[in-house]
Amino acid sequence: MKWLFFVLALPPSVWAVVAEPLRLASLDWPPYTGYQLEQQGETTVLLRQVFAAMQQDLQTDFLPWSRAIRASEKTGGLYAGYFPEYQTQNPKFILSDSLGVSELGFVEATAKPLGQLSVAVLAKFQLGVVQDYVNLTVVDQMIGRGQLTPQVALSDRQNVLKVALGRLDLAVIDPRVLTYLLEHDAEVKRLATDKVQFNSSLTELKTLHLALRREPAHQLLIEKFNQHLQKVKSAPFGNHCYQ
Repeated sequence: MKWLFFVLALPPSVWAVVAEPLRLASLDWPPYTGYQLEQQGETTVLLRQVFAAMQQDLQTDFLPWSRAIRASEKTGGLYAGYFPEYQTQNPKFILSDSLGVSELGFVEATAKPLGQLSVAVLAKFQLGVVQDYVNLTVVDQMIGRGQLTPQVALSDRQNVLKVALGRLDLAVIDPRVLTYLLEHDAEVKRLATDKVQFNSSLTELKTLHLALRREPAHQLLIEKFNQHLQKVKSAPFGNHCYQ
């Protein structure tokens, strides 16, 4: 009996799709990213669109933020990088062009509004931050100089609850994250509705980025990603909440 062997010839574009997916780490940070969000959050949707245009499949795993960063640092590890990251100067990672923006300010108690915030008054209050998050530049500078000693939480929701219960005067937060928690998190809705508000007197806009581990292959990937990112963002029917 003769056996016939056929080699399946697929065009390069098909091979790119069936190749192993690029694995990235992220966190639960609604409405930007999150395992339980529709399509895993708006920033995840954008990345998926860009990588689809590159004919590269994407797999995202959602981890605690500190773990997501550590897991992405390991050469030869499971994750090529993580997202979304603010504009940082971490030499271990290469950042993409901007995926969008995040506003940072403070959540405060409605019963004890803090009024006009400034550098001069911040040190008077008990401040909450999230572990390993980048804060407003002035806040991180004051922490670095020992002028602020904040309470450190594992999540924004913990800080919102602490402010609502009077355990903190204020906490750093993105107002869209605050709004989402008040509308969709059952415990936050029950304990913090009408008890917290966003103080918009001292804010800072931060750009959001994809961070890939600094390797030659990832440098090429980021360059290709940036090219397709601009095309996706400028598409006539694209999502224009990204800047």
